[in-house]
Amino acid sequence: MKRFSPNKLYKDPANGKIMGVCAGLADYTGIKANIIRVALVIGCMIGWFLPLVPIYFILGFVLDEKPKDLYENEEEETFWRTARNRPDVSAVDLKRRFRSIDRRIQSMESYMTSKRFKLDRDLRSLED
Repeated sequence: MKRFSPNKLYKDPANGKIMGVCAGLADYTGIKANIIRVALVIGCMIGWFLPLVPIYFILGFVLDEKPKDLYENEEEETFWRTARNRPDVSAVDLKRRFRSIDRRIQSMESYMTSKRFKLDRDLRSLED
């Protein structure tokens, strides 16, 4: 099975109106697709028609379609969206998770090397 990059920009025709470019940008940035569509229309109305429309169609032809199995579960999808939009937050979250894991491992190590563990093990063997 080919693994796709969750950090790559894809077009999303399944959720899009025309070619799925705005839906893909929305998925990538975390901004609602309707907001991106409105911004595109407003941009075209205020004079950016010539650069925006060709860029839109170029992206529509160049971007790959978003794979259906891009994320394995919702937790992974949430992680990658946060990592793309706020990498500093995801780095802080990872640090917090590793610190928590480290504290639990230290707690287990101290219990396993304590006299209390030996006593509990001996008492359990007497119960059997």
